Amino acid sequence: MSTINPEGFKKESYTQMLEEKDKILSLIYDTVGDVIFALNVNKAGEYIFSSVNQTFLNATGLKREQVIGKNVKDVIPEPSLTVVLGHYRTAIKTKSSVSWEEITPYPTGTKIGEVRIAPVFDKNEKCKMLIGSVHDITESRNYAKKLEESMEKIAQKNYELEQMGYVTSHDLSEPLNTIQSFSMLLKEEMNNKTGDEAKAFKYLDFIFSATNRMKTLLRGMLNYNIIGKELELKEVDLNLLVDSVLQDIAGTIMKENAEINVSTLPSIKIYESELKILFQNLISNAIKYKHPDRGVQIDIKVSNEKEKVKIEIIDNGIGIDEVYFEKIFHVFQRLHKQNEYEGSGIGLSICKKVIDLHDGQIWVEKNTPHGSKFCFTLSKKLV
Repeated sequence: MSTINPEGFKKESYTQMLEEKDKILSLIYDTVGDVIFALNVNKAGEYIFSSVNQTFLNATGLKREQVIGKNVKDVIPEPSLTVVLGHYRTAIKTKSSVSWEEITPYPTGTKIGEVRIAPVFDKNEKCKMLIGSVHDITESRNYAKKLEESMEKIAQKNYELEQMGYVTSHDLSEPLNTIQSFSMLLKEEMNNKTGDEAKAFKYLDFIFSATNRMKTLLRGMLNYNIIGKELELKEVDLNLLVDSVLQDIAGTIMKENAEINVSTLPSIKIYESELKILFQNLISNAIKYKHPDRGVQIDIKVSNEKEKVKIEIIDNGIGIDEVYFEKIFHVFQRLHKQNEYEGSGIGLSICKKVIDLHDGQIWVEKNTPHGSKFCFTLSKKLV
């Protein structure tokens, strides 16, 4: 008859549990994404690799026999070695974990890692081991570097394009002025002529009209390029700013007998010159695109929110078809023929550029029952 020894059964089960636990820990150790390693500190104060996980070997391209039992000096090359040893000594001296960013060349290539090391002390307060981990940031650092280089190239190209646009639009104005001036002189010379001379007079009209449109476009391009060149952020009372705009276009307001109602506006940190251009463009447009059957009425309203100010410029004009709500803020987008309404098609794109400078948004909505509602926001956190 056989008997069961409870103590032997318990001992065998406990040993089995330990083995299974070791297997689990070993599996975790070798499959974790970060590099993990352990260093023994010998009597001479040297650091000897006692354990590394599989990620360490994959990242460095080294074999286990090239690392285990080897002195740190034989594994980590200079100039990283001097930096590493300094951090090891700091960790032991301060009895705390130490972290740093390290760049080290290995057979697999140069690696950039966030390293953390922690000392382990015996009962006599002597450091016997260092446990370390490395989070590989090589890919993210390389990506960030490439992104930075790309952004620098884009910034340079943008600068070159802006300069070219400014110079081109500025320099083209002179020959256009000359053409227009001589066209006017010829028109005066040929006034009241008949026959072929009258045809030539008509052709001069075309030339004069075309050069005038070109001047309008070039002026718009110059204004667009100037926006954001010399920024000055300061606290401004928007009531005074809008009053100034209304005074500047007082002739147009009186001519159209426009009624403009302005709510009490706040004071806010803005780029004054740029925002003044925005108000002038939007109010002038509201007057220009009036409805022929009703008087011009414009309401300027404000809502003060936590992180931004929202302003609405509402008119009762001819309105805008919803299909154009996004397109109208693009450069040279015109909704009407030149002979119907003068303009360059740049004014609203200038407004968009101004609002971008103020970390805001600009959009248009239908005004019920008639007209358009231009809305924009200004950030209160500009610095």
